Amino acid sequence: MTRFERVQQILDQAIGGSGVDIGVHGAFWRGKTRDQFVALVVRGRPLLVVGQGAVSNLVKALKGQAPFGADLPDPPAGASLSRMPAGLQPVPGTDIAFIQQWIDDGCPADAVTAPPAFHWRPTNAPVASSRTDDIWFLNPDVGWAVNSNGTIVHTTNGGHSWTVQFQDAPPPGEEPVYFRCVGLASPARGWAGTLTAGKTLFDTRDGGATWVRVANLPALAPSAVCGLSVVSERVVFASGTNYPNRPPRMMKTTNGGRTWTAWDMRTWADILIDCFFTSPTRGWVVGGKTTEPVPTRNNVKPVVLLTEDGGRTWVNRVAALQAEFPLGEWGWKIQFLNADLGFVSLENFKAGAILKTTDGGRTWARHVVNDPQRNANLEGVGFVDANHGWVGGWGDANFERLSSSETLDGGLTWRDANEIGKAINRFRFFGSPVTVGYASGETVYKYTAEPAPVTLAAVFGPRRGRLLDSLEPLDATGQQISVPITVPVDTSRLTVHIWDRFGEHVRTLVDEATPRAGARDLVWDRRNDAGETVVPGFFIWRVTADGTPESRLVRLSSG
Repeated sequence: MTRFERVQQILDQAIGGSGVDIGVHGAFWRGKTRDQFVALVVRGRPLLVVGQGAVSNLVKALKGQAPFGADLPDPPAGASLSRMPAGLQPVPGTDIAFIQQWIDDGCPADAVTAPPAFHWRPTNAPVASSRTDDIWFLNPDVGWAVNSNGTIVHTTNGGHSWTVQFQDAPPPGEEPVYFRCVGLASPARGWAGTLTAGKTLFDTRDGGATWVRVANLPALAPSAVCGLSVVSERVVFASGTNYPNRPPRMMKTTNGGRTWTAWDMRTWADILIDCFFTSPTRGWVVGGKTTEPVPTRNNVKPVVLLTEDGGRTWVNRVAALQAEFPLGEWGWKIQFLNADLGFVSLENFKAGAILKTTDGGRTWARHVVNDPQRNANLEGVGFVDANHGWVGGWGDANFERLSSSETLDGGLTWRDANEIGKAINRFRFFGSPVTVGYASGETVYKYTAEPAPVTLAAVFGPRRGRLLDSLEPLDATGQQISVPITVPVDTSRLTVHIWDRFGEHVRTLVDEATPRAGARDLVWDRRNDAGETVVPGFFIWRVTADGTPESRLVRLSSG
């Protein structure tokens, strides 16, 4: 196929295929030679300016740039004609970029160069057997990750190597940190949110060399920070929580953290998770709300809330879809690729679905994730263009499969894609078209055309820790749960903490000075710190010996 033939194919696909016609101007590209196409005048306007793709009317019509775009919700100044194709989905940015580059190159009839073969692979980030909850990259090489081991790690070479910048080691009697989210405004300034009472936010002023607990938070600050949106070094928003028995709240700083303001969100939501702001005034937060007097995860429906006044007032942009939403579903992560195209993952223990907008969030459509494995309990969502994207998360109501799914048609159909990574909670991408991406789950994964480094071989296969005899999930039943560990020689302090699947602290099982070295079994009687027996479910164990942490998932069943 030549590049000219590929341009014709893109235009055919834009209207539904080579057998479909379109009104007004017709399928003017069909049956033309390259020279005829270059010389075309459509509705009195030259189609192309050879060598200048950006000013060619074809490119401007596809992008909706003046004089085109009169039919868009926010038309550009001077627009008098519709975007192309009128009344249909916009052409993906990658395809428009292909056409523009072809024109820039002089409209040659040379063969299409095969694009690089992108694939997902694990990086050398530490494996957190619960998961790495969040990642933030300033550019394709420099990034940070936070995980269930209470660790913040940093890479400067695209994930080939990572250094530990922060490792939680609280004094006796103090609850350890469970990191949930992270965001950097610059190479020096950043924040990390946690699910831990009294330690909900940390910040750095030196690129992560030191992380310090933020102590000046207001009384109405969220009791757990599930989402962070770092707009600039001065403006940061935070949202939470995912616990329906706690008030949903938000907070922000507009002066780089010198002061914070916070407010209650119960008018608009009962649970809040992720947020995304494009300016100090305009942004989004996603979660769920119920009409019942007592909110639970089983009676909420999704909300996608938009503010245009910095958080004072909000509008639920999916209010019109409430009849379509099942009970027990809520928004988890939000991604915008550009001003128009956005996605929200919908968490639901029994099903999988996403929301998609192509008009900047004015309207949204719910798309079911219909892959053969019937992926459910979704959290992460990430698209590289309007058609190609992935979802990941826990995979099912029992938090067992940790599965992922892929779509190539904008969410209409899906395939099983478990090879890309497990338990994915966040995707982030760079470039337009995308040239590299990252995802956080069991570890940090990279979307790249580069070959995998040889050192990654150690990531695969059964995993054994330095402290835990196995890092693989453990299935357990009965009243006494036993987890084998090995205590290193000369350990001065050993701690063992247990969280539930939502990151709420359940039990301090061990806090021991000068523990006996060697093999031992950790035994849990299924009680929390209040002495109450917990119901079966999914639990995260963190074992720490002198600042060295390891985590393991324990699935407690009633059998």
